[in-house]
Amino acid sequence: MQIRGATDKGRVRETNQDCFYINEKAKWCVIADGMGGHNGGEIASSTAVEAIKDILNNPIEKADDSIIYAINKANTNIYNMSLSESELSGMGTTIALCYFSGKTVTIAHVGDSRVYHISEFGIRQVTKDHSIVQELMELGTITAEQAKVHPQKNLITRAVGTDKTIDIEINRISVKKGDYLILCSDGLTSFVDDYTILETVKGNALNDAIKQLIFLANNNGGGDNVTAIIVSI
Repeated sequence: MQIRGATDKGRVRETNQDCFYINEKAKWCVIADGMGGHNGGEIASSTAVEAIKDILNNPIEKADDSIIYAINKANTNIYNMSLSESELSGMGTTIALCYFSGKTVTIAHVGDSRVYHISEFGIRQVTKDHSIVQELMELGTITAEQAKVHPQKNLITRAVGTDKTIDIEINRISVKKGDYLILCSDGLTSFVDDYTILETVKGNALNDAIKQLIFLANNNGGGDNVTAIIVSI
């Protein structure tokens, strides 16, 4: 297994409020896309990643329990900080995390940062966005094409750190040799479509694929911070 990642502030934002971490030896990785005025988003995402590292970089027995505990710890840390400092009020972050154990991947997410699985059958979005437009699509109010340009497309319904408790979605999938996992913030998926992500990852060496995804997001507008991690099985 090889894991590579990169982040870029994009062409519009003054700061980068995304954060990511890779532990190739322990076989896990995480992306956090922060939100909040002033520098709250940057603090929220980095605080979340540090809290999760503290738990998952130590030996763990039950992956699900440890992941949930780690994200809950991140939620508590961010929430308490937002209460103690007025300029950080309301800050929060998305989370997309993958933990590998043999052929099984445990995936945890909150918000609209995504995890994709690339296999012989193509590309599949494993996570479901916790967002307003996702709910509208499920209700049949709007189509997937309309969701891409909807004025509320950046509004999420769950975030780490915005409330005292957090609802974490956990999924498990099986992978095999030759597969890829992609973790990314919406700064990638808002500017690069799924098919292009698939072709870029399968058509390039790992390091080149990461650079190309960042380039494509920026070349197509770069309207947000963009972060991507590619896991090659």
